Amino acid sequence: MQSGQFVVTAEISAPRGSDYLSLLEKTSMLKDFCDAINIPDNPRRIPRMSSIASARFVLDAGSEPVLHIAMRDRNRVALMSDLYGAHALGIRNVLFVTGDLPGLGSDTQAEIVSDIDSVQALQLATRMMAGNDHAGEELEGVPNLYLGATFDPFIEPINEQIRRTRLKHESGAQFFQTQAVYDVDRFAEFVESIEDLNTYVLAGVVPLQGLEMAEFMTEHVSGINIPDAILQRLENSAEGLDDEEQAAQQEGLLIATETINSLRMIDGVDGVHIMAVGWESCVPELVKSAGLYPRPS
Repeated sequence: MQSGQFVVTAEISAPRGSDYLSLLEKTSMLKDFCDAINIPDNPRRIPRMSSIASARFVLDAGSEPVLHIAMRDRNRVALMSDLYGAHALGIRNVLFVTGDLPGLGSDTQAEIVSDIDSVQALQLATRMMAGNDHAGEELEGVPNLYLGATFDPFIEPINEQIRRTRLKHESGAQFFQTQAVYDVDRFAEFVESIEDLNTYVLAGVVPLQGLEMAEFMTEHVSGINIPDAILQRLENSAEGLDDEEQAAQQEGLLIATETINSLRMIDGVDGVHIMAVGWESCVPELVKSAGLYPRPS
């Protein structure tokens, strides 16, 4: 990002078990098409392999990991412990998120940890990088991390989202990743409202696999509102064809390509973060179709 290149990051799902080979395979498939690979932290509250362990496997497979840490599942003691370990394992990029809250997940008995939020986590990580823990004790080895956070330009009230983004920046966030963008004009307005921060922004892109996925996301995923015109395109793309699923996927990739090309025209957008939601195999095709391959060495 500091070099001025338009950055591409992608997201891969950790296994719901201990099969680390799937992480190595996915990283091998994507590493030439991305500048970094994100590892979400138990998204939708479904238990998966530790994001720290997964990030280390990404590093071993030859890519730069971005470690997600969800404050939903940690108090400040666990956070500090995880950051020590992540840095010792060679992980340098950390993205703090709140994490999906009640209503999702496979274990309804799991409780939410309500100790600190992502803003306080950024403040604590910044303090640790200055050499002290939360209690003020001097550290035995100081972690050096590149801190990130998220913002969602599609949740009302919008002024509160702007306020929180500014607060995260003040608390130590050096870059931001966003929720999936489908309304590019509204996204551009949000980015313009924070342009004075001079921070780095990676716009979220979720390639749609079909109408059913789009409708599910609109109904169940906070901050997602897919315009009717896109829903209509997905519906029309499969009509009368033998392979409706493949036709809808190709239309979804075309929509994602158009979105990336539009995002590249916005001042203050430094790259895209592709969230393929289990469809990692589409990332190389999408990066190529958007003219973002080969990546700069």
